[in-house]
Amino acid sequence: MATASTLYDLPIIDAHTHTSGPDADGPPSEVVRCMDQCGVEMAFVFAPLLDVHGLQLRVEHYDDIRRHNDYISHFCSHAPERLLAFAVLNPNPCIANGDQERAVQLMIDEARRCYGELGIRGVKLVPDRWRVNDPRIQPFLSELATLGKYVAFHCGIFLDERSSEYCRPASYEGVHLIPDFHGHLAHLGWPWVDECIATLAMETFHAQGEREDPWQLKVDLSFGCPADWQVDSFRKALNMLPHDMLMYASDVFWPCDRQRYMEEFVYPQLATFEAAATLARGVAGPGSHERVLLRRAVFHDNVLKHWQIATKGREQQLHRMKIVPGSFHSKPRRTEDSQRMRSPGINQPRQKMT
Repeated sequence: MATASTLYDLPIIDAHTHTSGPDADGPPSEVVRCMDQCGVEMAFVFAPLLDVHGLQLRVEHYDDIRRHNDYISHFCSHAPERLLAFAVLNPNPCIANGDQERAVQLMIDEARRCYGELGIRGVKLVPDRWRVNDPRIQPFLSELATLGKYVAFHCGIFLDERSSEYCRPASYEGVHLIPDFHGHLAHLGWPWVDECIATLAMETFHAQGEREDPWQLKVDLSFGCPADWQVDSFRKALNMLPHDMLMYASDVFWPCDRQRYMEEFVYPQLATFEAAATLARGVAGPGSHERVLLRRAVFHDNVLKHWQIATKGREQQLHRMKIVPGSFHSKPRRTEDSQRMRSPGINQPRQKMT
């Protein structure tokens, strides 16, 4: 297990990291090495996403989904106590010739295979041509909860410019129809930050009993928000939400070295968190013991509790294969520059003055 980073002696759990397939990821030992150097105890590691847009999916892509899940089980089996594997599932009707009920059943079958044969306890979902609050999707989500899977949802704008409307925060209210469902929304829902905070805040009126972690949904603070929005968005979240709903996440694509991980993910998010906490109402001041506890909760404790409850305390039993599974139709690894979310205008070519 990694030791705490020298930064504030702060242990870290990263609730959002990506793989891209065997041609891009490098060996899992390098991921663990980076984690060791940065004080990251555990990381959620998502299977490669498909490079096919929602309307372009076909029946044959179901096999690609299965291969990607085989791959992430194999990859994370290198260090199952550190690398928490997340299958990528997609009940898009296009994988079943437009039949939504059939697509749901295919994903239920794959979820069961991932749990029983591959030992995977997490799922990453990016709604595309389906919504969480659609009654036809409920059997799939119910099966994930029954199995004891933690679900990470993409939430907010999506880089494919095609599926963002399916990822609006309010649509995730559908999970509240499912007892024992647990997961989180990514990126604080940017640009719908207020809608995301409001959606999560409503859950506080229906907390599930008096247990230590009563929430069905939490939120990761990975930088969906460009720089101009970050401090104010974090401040609003600290003002409005129970602090045990907030979780650190990088959204890094592996591989990554220590310097880049610390300078592009940990340092900026910690600085943003500290600035927002100082500006927020009712948050203990800098240097106080209470601030230390809050910092540790956001960067470590909150996600660990949520994972343990979602998975019912059952450890991963990941399947290591003799040959590394290939990943076909996988989304290519983002460039290092594009992993840093910048204000949209900055991404445009600079016009020259004449």
